[in-house]
Amino acid sequence: VGRYAAAGSVNDRIFTLCYDHLGFLHKLTPGHFEASGPPAAFGHLRSLFGQSLFQIFLAKVQQNIYSQKIKNKKIYFEEPLYHIPQLKTGRAHIRKVLQHTTPKGFLSSVIAEMKEPFGLEEVNESSCLSSSLLISKTGNFAYKLTLDSQVAQALFENTDIEKTVVIPGYSSFLITRILDNKNAVALATMPERAPNNMTFLKSTWFLYNFGQRNGRTWKIYSKPCNYWFQYDDSPSLNIVKYIDLGNSHVLKAKVIRNSKGFRKLEIPLLTVFVGNPNLLEVTAEVTFDDTDSYLINISAASKALHQGSTSLAFIMWPASTECFVTTMVPILKSSCGYLRSMHHIPSKLIPAEDWISGVHKDNQGFNLIKTLPINYRPPSNMGIAVPLTDNFYHADPSKPIPRNLFHKSKKTGKFKQCANVSTRKECNCTEDQKFSHAVAFSDCKEKVPRFKFPVTQYPVALEIINEDGRVPLEPPYLVTVSEVNRRQNWKLKHTVPENIRRMKNLLEPMLRDAVYNPSGLNLSIKVMMAWLFPLTIAQKAKLLIEIYVDEAPLPFPGHTLIAVATAVVLGGLIFTAFMFQLNGIHLWKALRNQEKFSNITLNEMIHR
Repeated sequence: VGRYAAAGSVNDRIFTLCYDHLGFLHKLTPGHFEASGPPAAFGHLRSLFGQSLFQIFLAKVQQNIYSQKIKNKKIYFEEPLYHIPQLKTGRAHIRKVLQHTTPKGFLSSVIAEMKEPFGLEEVNESSCLSSSLLISKTGNFAYKLTLDSQVAQALFENTDIEKTVVIPGYSSFLITRILDNKNAVALATMPERAPNNMTFLKSTWFLYNFGQRNGRTWKIYSKPCNYWFQYDDSPSLNIVKYIDLGNSHVLKAKVIRNSKGFRKLEIPLLTVFVGNPNLLEVTAEVTFDDTDSYLINISAASKALHQGSTSLAFIMWPASTECFVTTMVPILKSSCGYLRSMHHIPSKLIPAEDWISGVHKDNQGFNLIKTLPINYRPPSNMGIAVPLTDNFYHADPSKPIPRNLFHKSKKTGKFKQCANVSTRKECNCTEDQKFSHAVAFSDCKEKVPRFKFPVTQYPVALEIINEDGRVPLEPPYLVTVSEVNRRQNWKLKHTVPENIRRMKNLLEPMLRDAVYNPSGLNLSIKVMMAWLFPLTIAQKAKLLIEIYVDEAPLPFPGHTLIAVATAVVLGGLIFTAFMFQLNGIHLWKALRNQEKFSNITLNEMIHR
């Protein structure tokens, strides 16, 4: 085991190392078996010791090239995402790019992780390998390489220029010039570790060919993409998720291997960035599943009940540019009411088939469903004949619009679903839209609940439907209630305990509207026709309650009787005066004559 200590250490807690009869080293663990190559191929030991060998590659430029060309000769990689394969054998991943000015002539370099050892030069390719090598310093970075003169077949050739001499534990040397058959000039890649006046025996130094003088035997290209990157529950890349205040949401992303032999520890890790960290509390949890897929769970919760939106960025920095997806940017919106809807619970449930037919009678024969007239608009506070709302119900552009005589009524009233069409059929109203409480589908709505006049203490029961199910609407929720047409002939009754009173005093100045306790809310209506009550929670969750009040009893005709009696009396007086005038009867003269006669009679009686 000591022989391989320089190559690395074994990280497995339980393992066995053994040689076979060919000199191959094997590692046996309880769940795995790995075999190395022959002892000479020291690069193969990486798989046994669980760590990769790293190699530094430097780019050499000629010293007589002017500055602009020198700039172009540098290695510029935005990210270390590239392979350096050699045509002979070998493969490495570039992990880091370095820019520097020393050693002189080496302007840039890369640190590469060896995936497969690069092929060495053989003696039949470079005869100099059959000799020992003497290294002596001749300048700041220049060194002289000298072969053993007693080995006749060991020679430096012109094809050895730009080849690299590698000596384990020391600096490497790039051969730049051949002086003669036994001597060459080379540059040290790491001058601090360069030997001086030292001789290295045959087979203790190696030769690599990463030059291009005699034809390039290597190339750089993007490493293949060995994994898929996707959301665990959505095929979309940039999704939008909604989070209610006080709630949390979990996003799941997955990195899936798609190549054999790809170790799970080689899967690049994700980096998560939060656009607005003051809005959401974001935590991450990472696991591997049974298929060695890399899973990340992001939990985002609203922070301090702030409203707003932010983006998350899942970035795989070491990802290959060959991958279709390397970054995903989900958008999270945090507010009240995104995933909640408020619903009214009717006091009497009407089956869906009765709503379609429009007939559902109670035990007294009163139909609880009202089919609204064509192009109906509820009356306003100015009277039945002056509707002012923009909402049409049971809209049909081909039919006339009733109660549309006054200027204010003509200015209001706009088709929505039926805009720019000529018939109701062209409105394309679905069955869901016909029964929807949404204002956007008022054109389609044909039927509403019908109540017998008067409506007294009608219980307004409300509930909230969210991702967790249905919950009754109770404090601390408070609602605002109004009437679309601003009529005042209705009244709400609710209980106001002390805690609700404090909330009312806080919210009403902010909302500039009255707020009500939704628990035990009762509605009374004193006038006929349709009523529309929008209910709102914190100006977000909205609900429109539609009620049609019908069959009001005839009022006592007192005003009519007084008017008729007055008309009869006045008519009788006029008729009597006309008859006196027609017959020459002067009532005034008769009264004066009667008065004179009475005075004469009285005087005569006095004289007597």
